[in-house]
This record gives sequence, C-alpha cells and structure tokens, in this order.
Amino acid sequence: MEEVILYVSFYAVIVYSISFHFSIIFDIILGDFMIKKIHAYIIKEFVYSFLFGLAVFSMLLLLDQVFQLVDLFLSKGVSLFLVIKLFALIFPNILTLAVPMAVLFGVLLAYGRFSEDNEITAMKANCVDYKTLSVPVIVFVAVLSFFLIFFNHFISPSMHGDFRNLFNEIITKRPLVKLDEKALISVEGYNIYANKVDNKNNSMFGITIYKFADQTKKQKSQGAASLQNDSGEWRMSASSGTVKTYSNGIQLTLYKGYWQRATPSNIKNMTHVVFQSYTFNIPFQAAQAAQTVTTKEMSSVQLLKMIKDHKKQDIPYTAYSSEYWQRWIFALAPIAFVLVAIPIGIMSGKGGKTIGFGMSLGVLLFYYMLFLLVLNLGEKGRAPLGLIIWLPNILTSGIGAYLFTRMVKK
Repeated sequence: MEEVILYVSFYAVIVYSISFHFSIIFDIILGDFMIKKIHAYIIKEFVYSFLFGLAVFSMLLLLDQVFQLVDLFLSKGVSLFLVIKLFALIFPNILTLAVPMAVLFGVLLAYGRFSEDNEITAMKANCVDYKTLSVPVIVFVAVLSFFLIFFNHFISPSMHGDFRNLFNEIITKRPLVKLDEKALISVEGYNIYANKVDNKNNSMFGITIYKFADQTKKQKSQGAASLQNDSGEWRMSASSGTVKTYSNGIQLTLYKGYWQRATPSNIKNMTHVVFQSYTFNIPFQAAQAAQTVTTKEMSSVQLLKMIKDHKKQDIPYTAYSSEYWQRWIFALAPIAFVLVAIPIGIMSGKGGKTIGFGMSLGVLLFYYMLFLLVLNLGEKGRAPLGLIIWLPNILTSGIGAYLFTRMVKK
C-alpha cells in the first residue's frame, strides 16, 4: 500500500511538473504571438495614417507645380506624356519634406485614435507596456529614415537634374511656353508682351517689345540691321511674329511693325522706323549657367568635394554646406518627430484624432520656424552651420524624451 502511494505521488509530481512547464511554454508562445499581433496592428494603423498624410502633404507641396504642369498640357501644347514624365520626376523631390511631415501626422493620428477608442487602456490592462506600444513604430520610422538618408543624398539630386534637363528641352522646342497671353515677361533684358500666343506654331500676335537703357553698352544705332543693339530705351511693335530657337538663344522674326526711340533730352525728338519684316536674336546669357549643376542637383560626394576645394582657396562655401547638412537633417527628422508624437498621441485621450491633427500642425510650425532661424544664423556666419543646424532635431527629440518619461510615470 505504501509503495502504491509512493508511485502515485511520484507520478503526480511528474504530471504536475510537465503541466507546469507546458503552461509556461504556452504562455510564452501565446504572449509572443499576442505581442506580434499587437505590433502588426499598430504598424498597420500607423501605415494607413502615414500614407494618408503623405498624400495630403505631397499635394500641398506640389500644388503650385501641378497647376504649372497642367497648364503646359492644356494651354501650352506640351504632350501629356511629357507632362506626366515631368510630374514623375518632380514628385520624388517633394518626399524630402513630405515624408517627415507624414510621419508626424501618421503617428499622432494613429495613437490619437488608440487613445480616443480606449485601446491604450485595454492594452495596458493586458500587461502591454509603453515599450511594446512604441517600439514597432520607432523601428519602422528608423528604417524609413535610413532609406531617406540614401534618397536625399543621391536619388533626389539626380531626379532634380533630370527634371530640369527635360524642362529645358521642352523650352528649347517650344520657346513660348513661358510666355502668357496679355502678360509682360522679361527675357534677357527685353520685356515682351503679346495679345495672343500660338504655342503649337511658335507664333505671336499683337507684339510689343520694350528695351530699357543698358549703361554697360555704348553701341550706337546702325540702322534697321541693329536696332535691338541700341543702348538707349526703345520700343518695338509688330502685328505678328515667329520664334525659333538656336543653341544659346532665340530668334524673333517680326512682321508689319515699327521701332521707336525717344531722346531723353528732347522727348519730341523721336526716331521712328517702319519695317515689313525684321529679324533679330536674343542670346541667353544664362545659357552656360543653365548647363552647370546647381547645389540641388549635386550628389553629396560632389558637395563635399566643392566644400573641400573652396576651403583650400578660401572661398565662401556656405551654399554647399547648407545643402549638404539639410539632407541629413530632413532624413533624420522622422525619428525626432516619432519620439515627440508617440507620447502626445497616447496622452491625448478623448478627441485624440482631432488633437493629433492640430498638434501635428503645431509641431511642424515650431520645427520649421526653428529650422529657418538656425539656417539663417548659420548662413550669416553667426554660428557654425554644421552644429547649429542640428538644433531643431535635438530640441524636438529632447521634448519627446521628456514627454515619454512623464507619460511612463503618469
């Protein structure tokens, strides 16, 4: 009988031990499964809000360009394919600013909804701490920032250059793209006005051209062959005209018009020349400059080389340094935004989505106003640009760390 009791007790201990260990393993597996589901749920909610914010901010930043590109197709005769290609090339350049804004908006909106629907309270009741609530989005945004570093330093400059090259190619083929009907525009010192513009045929009607005095030129009028080279102020009108392009300028051929120049000392003494047809060229002084690469189009390797060369020659290099550091600042801005947005979203309570939307605008205003301030100070040489330009990110991250600590203690 004692042996039976001993065996029963022995097996009872074994069964209890096995069940205890299985319960621990099951709890770990179940807990890990639940944590992963919570992480996936949080990421899903954030991504939806992030993409919505990205669409909104991208359209706001692209609004002016969209009107211009649509006008190229509707009014200027540029093909729809080229307009779509221009849009595709300019859109990625907007992401440098739009992605940090969308991250802030997405985090505040997602966590604001969690708080408003009491999901934060429900998660905490199931022993889900703030680390579990925060880590998935922080890791996601950190990966996004790593991608932005590469994007800002290499991809965006290249596409910016492709956009400008394509736009210049369109201008070369259609020189009247920049000329609007019944609007005065300036082209290399010539002020041109036209009642009607036909972009398809590169022709104009009801043309008036004004040229103001050029003190750098002392050339005198040499008859109708060089009327445009007169250094004084003159006006030219014609009933119609055509425009052609050449390597570094445009050629205007005017029909049935006149050229006038008044003498400043005696306004009644006016030179008046009538012509049936008159052709002259407007050279683009900026043609060579247009072929050079701007700071927006330089890769970061090129910017660093320019900074190094300018330092050796003791030449100001602020423009290159500013562009280089801005690429780092905007690439890492999402991390600063997510640190400050998570505690604000969690602590927002009722009306979380509304508060999140309002707070996103407030944080963006604070950040970019501070950025413009430090950029201005750095470019004027009042502070080291490479150091002070980090102030917006550091200060925003510091505020986020303070709010996160306060949230945990609450």
